[in-house]
Amino acid sequence: MAEAGRSRGAAFLEMVRRLHERHLLEVPDVRELWLIRHADAYGGLETLGDGPLDPPLSERGREQAARLAARLRPVALHAIWSSDLRRARETAAAVAAGRDLEVRLDARLREVRTDWDEGREARVVPPGTYPFPEPAEAVVGRMRAVMEEIVADLAGVPDDPARAAVVTHNAAIAIYVSSLLGLGWGQLGVLPYFTSVTVVAVAGGRFVVRSIADATHLSAAD
Repeated sequence: MAEAGRSRGAAFLEMVRRLHERHLLEVPDVRELWLIRHADAYGGLETLGDGPLDPPLSERGREQAARLAARLRPVALHAIWSSDLRRARETAAAVAAGRDLEVRLDARLREVRTDWDEGREARVVPPGTYPFPEPAEAVVGRMRAVMEEIVADLAGVPDDPARAAVVTHNAAIAIYVSSLLGLGWGQLGVLPYFTSVTVVAVAGGRFVVRSIADATHLSAAD
């Protein structure tokens, strides 16, 4: 009976090990991508210039960025990447403050190109219909390319896990994460809120979504 119990226990623990391995938990050589939506840049926005939307952070956005930075302060980061748009750059600068890390800017991390960026008001489309002039496949392609570059850049980091903060945009995150989960447009059902953190683990060429759009730092007491 005791031998049977030990055998059953060993089988159960092996099942847990395989489950963790499948989700890249408690395995070596993992890289983590912490995808962060920029802080608010729209509160009080009354006018729009020509060209791509590129407003600075609002007063509320600066407070959100400060809360994000406080949350990440005890977290070991080995790289910080950002979209080259101002709202992302300013959010990344808050995260980088006090760290010996240079923010690396990359236009591939920009928000999905919208009608507003092209000088038109957003078109009205039926619910569930993809609304952007930039095809989802193009967004996924550029996001995958830059994520793979970031992972490759972390290869020389001895810490395990090596971790990069990547400041980007709402729809870009949603479309990229949906592609990792095998979901089409509108199926994710989650809005990455301002300064929310979505964690993707990477090992052996596999990209696994750990968490999506966590913004609990915004509800923390002062």
